[in-house]
Amino acid sequence: MAAIGSTPFERGDDAEGFLIVTSAADKGLVDIHDRRPLVLSPGAAREWMRQGISGKEVEEIITDGAVPTDKFTWHAVKRAVGNVKNQGEELIKPVT
Repeated sequence: MAAIGSTPFERGDDAEGFLIVTSAADKGLVDIHDRRPLVLSPGAAREWMRQGISGKEVEEIITDGAVPTDKFTWHAVKRAVGNVKNQGEELIKPVT
């Protein structure tokens, strides 16, 4: 598991932030990459970013607050999606 983010949550204001947490790949994505994004509910993400959180609490958040992989649709996309200079909705359309 790995994480990176920007933490406005402790300030108590409405500033935006982000959090990217990865986990071992499971069904669907494992063919492409050995890691997958771990999508957390908004409440679980705030808890994750809380200062002083324990390892046990983190494990509970991941277990209870992660969106299950079966809630996602997996499909192949064009290689252009791998270049950050490329932008646009067409990048995420399924390859036929």
